[in-house]
Amino acid sequence: MTETKKWFSDCYRRNLVDMHIEDWSDEFLSKFSPETYVDNLKRAHIEAPMLYLQSHVGHCYWPTKTGHMHAAFKGRADMMRRLVALCRAEGMHPVGYYSLIYNTREEDNHPEWRIVTGADGTSIHQRGGRYGHCCPNNPEYREFLKAQIDEMAEYFYADESARVDGMFYDMTFWPGLCSCPHCKALYKAVTGRDEYPAGNWASPEWRGLVDLRVKQMGEFARFITDYTKEKMPGVSVEHNYASAVASASVECGSTELVNDACDYTGGDLYGDLYNHSFTAKYYYGVTKNQPFEYMTCRCDHSLYAHTITKKEESLSVEVMLTAAHHGASFIIDAIDPVGTLDSRVYDRIGRVFERQIPYEPYFRGEMRQDVGVYYATTGRFNSRNLPFNSKTCSINAVRTLIEANIPVGVAANSTTDRLHRYKTVLAPAIAGISYKNRADLLEYVENGGLLYFSGVEEPALVETLLGARFIGYTPEAAVYLAPTEAGQPFFGEFNTDYPMPSDYSLPIIEGGDYEVLATMKLPYTKAGERRFASIHSNPPGVLTDIPAVVTRTIGKGRVIWSAAPIENDNRRAHRELLLSLLSAYMSPPVCCPTPPARWNWSHSKVRTSFSSARSICSAPMNCCLCAPSP
Repeated sequence: MTETKKWFSDCYRRNLVDMHIEDWSDEFLSKFSPETYVDNLKRAHIEAPMLYLQSHVGHCYWPTKTGHMHAAFKGRADMMRRLVALCRAEGMHPVGYYSLIYNTREEDNHPEWRIVTGADGTSIHQRGGRYGHCCPNNPEYREFLKAQIDEMAEYFYADESARVDGMFYDMTFWPGLCSCPHCKALYKAVTGRDEYPAGNWASPEWRGLVDLRVKQMGEFARFITDYTKEKMPGVSVEHNYASAVASASVECGSTELVNDACDYTGGDLYGDLYNHSFTAKYYYGVTKNQPFEYMTCRCDHSLYAHTITKKEESLSVEVMLTAAHHGASFIIDAIDPVGTLDSRVYDRIGRVFERQIPYEPYFRGEMRQDVGVYYATTGRFNSRNLPFNSKTCSINAVRTLIEANIPVGVAANSTTDRLHRYKTVLAPAIAGISYKNRADLLEYVENGGLLYFSGVEEPALVETLLGARFIGYTPEAAVYLAPTEAGQPFFGEFNTDYPMPSDYSLPIIEGGDYEVLATMKLPYTKAGERRFASIHSNPPGVLTDIPAVVTRTIGKGRVIWSAAPIENDNRRAHRELLLSLLSAYMSPPVCCPTPPARWNWSHSKVRTSFSSARSICSAPMNCCLCAPSP
């Protein structure tokens, strides 16, 4: 039996209008018009509009009995249902927006629901923040959410013409470490301890607390998804998965456990184009269903000042970069406090999407990815509080491969059983992985794969793949990589007299059976010593036999390990070393050439946008950008 086609499977033009509007003034949302709203969506060629049913403020846009309906909708209680019906009448797929955890009104009304982050028992909102936060571990708050979902289901599913096709839940992450009574009780039930440990990544107790918070957020996302699908049969569910990339630390709880509760992956990101490309690759790799959804702001930089719009060419590059990965572009706008929209914005978005539309029939096939970069969302920490981790190293590794024109994808904890599709896998500063992930990496190498990894945040992986033991770190804060005779061809102009610099103390391993490509050369003095060799620097002076870069054959494959995170260093020499190591041991990668001039694209602006996006895409040979113009 053929599975019913999902609404999102070929829907590539999406939109959201932020409506986080207070109601203390009669002016706010007084001019909101469903008809004008839909007219603007049509100008922009939108296929799937995400419509606010509620906001961070906490006001609801339906006649709620459990919460508070925005004052502007009183007496016009059917307005949001009419907006949904008008969208459906135009062939669009409306998606409902609901803010989880971030709910200022409900924190104010229910102080017992607060996420408590202050040492004095206060919340961020109590200390002056605009946003109120309700704890997902609070059972009363969960019952409130169920009641709200019940109301939305009744409001939108009473009439088929006003039914939403999907629900989007925002802010499914921890905004801080909550110490409310419910969180503390759950922690004690698991550990037997009353108090949280200090935030030290080298501490197993702290790591255990963070792991617990990760599991709790994943369970909360699953709870919301399951209850929504029970009450709204056939609806798709998406949780905002931006924090899996945007957040610097795994403390936020946004990991693949949240993504597992989504029908497709998406989130709003605000980084540069290289971060955009990295996220698109990550979303492409972890989404349950294609296309993934990349949300970008139409405003220049952020919605903080929503009167300034990106130039058409800039917005086009972002949209085409998502298109290069066969993703759905989702453009975020913000409503004026009075409830109006700037139609000029939607004319501009429309022109941008007109560049994409001819290529949409070709958003199919699988991306060619010769190299996979293994990014562990659970590895966003550094046990020594150094300024790099799995996230930063993975992003910089992807950038290096893009600029070398090597087709690259992003793997994750949830996809290590599919590593065989890559010729080479990089696991930069890998941390926070499971026994299964380690087993999958070993199997990948044994079956003929090439694996590069760095650091020792996972000592068990070092032991498994190198047969070595981690025994500590160099006391020297700056360590040099001195190539051996076997490693000299990879290091270019560096040698034992003039070794490659690294900016950190490095891990020391001993034992094992491997070929050493570089050893550590230490400065004349250790960190903290008053004496020095050179007043401006710590030049190399002591050559050691401590392994810095090694390689080992395992089964049919090979592993390369670096003590230093060379993939995180954007200096040209370090990037060349990484590429040199990879190219020496992997079969030549298939590069994606510039599209030939004979394609004679019909529209110069289309050509400009695609060319700009391609320069940071490293997309597959069979993607829409590498196929003849339709």
